[in-house]
Amino acid sequence: MDDNFFKWDDTVTADAQEFVTLMPGKYTGKVTKIEKQRCESGGKMNGCPLAKVTLEVEYNGGKAYVSDNLFLARNLEWKIAQYLHAFGLKEKGEPVRADKILDSMGKYCIITVFCQSGKDENYKTYTPEEVEYNLKHGIDVFCKIKSYEPLSETVNASASDDSEFGF
Repeated sequence: MDDNFFKWDDTVTADAQEFVTLMPGKYTGKVTKIEKQRCESGGKMNGCPLAKVTLEVEYNGGKAYVSDNLFLARNLEWKIAQYLHAFGLKEKGEPVRADKILDSMGKYCIITVFCQSGKDENYKTYTPEEVEYNLKHGIDVFCKIKSYEPLSETVNASASDDSEFGF
């Protein structure tokens, strides 16, 4: 019998893990996990290699986690380049291999987090008042960090100032 699964008469001893809902805004994020995967959605990205990246952020005196999928697709090359640039792994005009993504493990960058409903086809972005009813986070933008300083409070999530991207 496989010990990785419960039987109906087994006892559950673990406590529930608390889910932290991040407010939309900018955070200092540290890459804590990178998983090489393949998209199995059945849609237009089916079979596409991807890197599922998890970042840890400090929030309200604790830690919260937010993940993003970096699809290794030519039409999303801009996002891979943005990610690599945010960690200092790619400079403007410099070609680098996609596996450089793995070199971001343990490094910091600034991320802009949004919240959306997984059921909302229009991907409505929620206000801070509405976010407590929403459970899906996403990373909108990866930005290069000049020096590590935790952002303890969220700020305006607008990314209209190109200077923070370094190009």
